[in-house]
Amino acid sequence: MIAALRIYLTLTWSEFVAYRAVFLLYALWAIFTPIIYLAVWVTIAGGHAVGAFTTGDFVAYYLTFMLVNQFVGSIEIHTVEWEIRQGSISARLLLPTHPAIRPLASNLSFKGIGSFVVIPGVFLLGFLFHPHFHTSPAYVGLAVFSTVLAALLQFLVGISIASLAFWITRADAVNQLHETLLFFLSGQLAPLALLPGALHQAAFILPYRYMLSFPVEVATGSLSGSDIALGFLAQLGWLAAGWALFQFVWRQGVRRYSAVGG
Repeated sequence: MIAALRIYLTLTWSEFVAYRAVFLLYALWAIFTPIIYLAVWVTIAGGHAVGAFTTGDFVAYYLTFMLVNQFVGSIEIHTVEWEIRQGSISARLLLPTHPAIRPLASNLSFKGIGSFVVIPGVFLLGFLFHPHFHTSPAYVGLAVFSTVLAALLQFLVGISIASLAFWITRADAVNQLHETLLFFLSGQLAPLALLPGALHQAAFILPYRYMLSFPVEVATGSLSGSDIALGFLAQLGWLAAGWALFQFVWRQGVRRYSAVGG
C-alpha cells in the first residue's frame, strides 16, 4: 500500500504540475476567500471587540484558517464521482491495491502544490496585518495533529459522498448540502464562538467543527486544556464514524457497480 501510494503521489504530482496555472488559481482562491471574511469582520468590529474577538484576534483566526483549510480540504467529490459516472474507475477496481489510494494521493498532491502559494501568502498577510495570537509551541503541536485528523475526516466524508455515484447519477446535490453545512458550521462564515445559540450548539455536536474549526481554535490558543481534550475525543469519534461510513458505502457500492463507459 505504501509503495502504491508513493507511485500515485509521483504521478498525481506530475499531473498537477502540468496544469499548474489551474491549481495556482485554486490556491489563490483559498487565500482570497478568507480575506473577504476577515474584511467583513474587521469592518464590523470597527476597532472594537466583537464578543471575545479583537481585530488582531480576527486576523489571527482567519490567517490560521487559511493555512489549515489548505491542508484539510477535500477534492474527492470532484474526482471519484466523475470516475464512477464515466466508468473509468473500472480498471482500478482490478488492481491489487484499494482504489481509494489514487484519490488519497491526488488529495495529498493537491495540498502540496497549493501550499507553495498559501504558506507564503499567510506569512505576507501576517506581516501586513499584525495578528494577535494567544498560543504556544505546545498548542501549535496539538494543532498540527488535529489538522491531520481533520484532513482524514474530510477525506473520508468526501469520498463517501462521491461513492454515492454508485447509486445515483449525480452526487452533486448531496455535496451541495454538505458544503452548505460546512460553510455555516465549520468556522468559515464566522468563528464558532460568535454563532447564535442553536447554531453554536449544532456546530459542537455535528462533525463540521472537527473538519476545520477545531484545529484553528487549538492553534490560536482560544481553548482550555479540557476543551482541547473533549475536542480530540469528538474528532476521533467522528473519524471512526467516517471510516465506518466509507467502508459501508464503498463495499455496497462496488457490489452493485456496472460500468457504462471508460
